[in-house]
Formats: sequence, structure tokens, C-alpha cells
Amino acid sequence: MNAVLERHDFERPYINLKSIIVSKGMKQKQIAERLDMNKSTFSAKINRHNGRDFSYSEACQIAHMLGIKMEDF
Repeated sequence: MNAVLERHDFERPYINLKSIIVSKGMKQKQIAERLDMNKSTFSAKINRHNGRDFSYSEACQIAHMLGIKMEDF
């Protein structure tokens, strides 16, 4: 069955990603540093503040760091 994505789905914070980071014993700051991104930018993207979002490359790197698939975000 295909999931239907609605516009508001792209405006929601990455709650799953936040919990995965915590479950892996990491901090958002650590992920941001490994992406060569400052913490405030990472925070804006993970919370999708003002339409901010991770690039495909950033999402790939995050998934690799955490040992997950991007779909798990």
C-alpha cells in the first residue's frame, strides 16, 4: 500500500530522527559537527523551521552515521 503524503507531512519536525539520535546515545550537536554544520542550522533543519530541510546529501550522511535508512527519519 502506498502512503499518501500531504503537504503538512513536509512541515513536521523529524520526530523519529530526534528519537533515533537519542537512542544511539548521540547529541544533535555531534551530528551537526560531523556534517560541518552549526548546531542552530541543524536544529532549524531537524525542526523544519521556516521550511528548512536537509539536503539529500546531508540526509544520506545522517543515515550512514546512525546506521539507518533515510525512510526511518
